[in-house]
Amino acid sequence: MADTRSDFSEVWSLYLWIGVGVAVLVFIAVGFALVRYRARPGRAPSRLAEHNAIEVGVATLILAIVALLVFRTFHTEAKEDDSARAGAVKIDVDAFQWGWKFTYPGQGVKVVGDSNHEPNFAVPAGRPISFALTSSDVIHAFWIPGQRFKKDAIPGRVNHFDMEFGAHGREQGLCSEFCGLRHSTMRFGVWVLSNESYERWLAAHK
Repeated sequence: MADTRSDFSEVWSLYLWIGVGVAVLVFIAVGFALVRYRARPGRAPSRLAEHNAIEVGVATLILAIVALLVFRTFHTEAKEDDSARAGAVKIDVDAFQWGWKFTYPGQGVKVVGDSNHEPNFAVPAGRPISFALTSSDVIHAFWIPGQRFKKDAIPGRVNHFDMEFGAHGREQGLCSEFCGLRHSTMRFGVWVLSNESYERWLAAHK
């Protein structure tokens, strides 16, 4: 499996190029109509009110594009949601005003921070990470812009999803759902480490 960023980058590229293609076709059609059918002396207005073949063709093309985008979007989302793959690193995430708690089940490791002390948790690169996300108070949103991924944290509900991180380094995360006065400072960091460094990090935080 490619990392999460690559998965969603492919979907974004598909949307972008289809959008560019549609825009080009629209500009060409409008430009052609302006030049070909502009008002000129002696030209009478067309009495043609409809052209069924063209209308059916355009409608079919639009439906095909929408079907493709819906399929690719849901297919990519399904790869992240509720997959719980074998061997995945499990992390429970609890959002609260205005901080985060990251718990590693069975490892005896817990990272907690708030708007005064930004929490930083670690994941191994190239391995699936299975998250269980909830909230202790209001609706928050777990967002890592660098991975192009966001998931809501909802009180009384657990959202399960998988991610996979590629390059080593630090990713910045934050809450993207307005949740109160200190919403803008509700941030967290993700250290993406090699397997060896990740194991050392776990041992140091027990």
